[in-house]
Amino acid sequence: MGPESDKPKLDCREVLEEVYLYLDQECSDVRRTVIRDHLDECSPCLSEYGIEQEVRAIVHRCCSQEKAPDEVKERLRRKLSAIEQVSELFGEVAERDR
Repeated sequence: MGPESDKPKLDCREVLEEVYLYLDQECSDVRRTVIRDHLDECSPCLSEYGIEQEVRAIVHRCCSQEKAPDEVKERLRRKLSAIEQVSELFGEVAERDR
């Protein structure tokens, strides 16, 4: 077996559970590589990761001393709602695939 088969594989549920650690760079380099490889190959997870990344960026920008405009707050609420819906969908798919 080649080097490709030596790499640990994650399922979508594991990747989405660890996406915050990945985003915050709080996991090992090896784990980051495994998660990045999965995200590169898995469109649904990559979409979820993209939403997570955008929410993190919005929160980071909004956590300054200035008060966030109502438009930004509403956009953030919509993004968080979308994340919840996608997470629920992934949960349903994971349950169905068991």
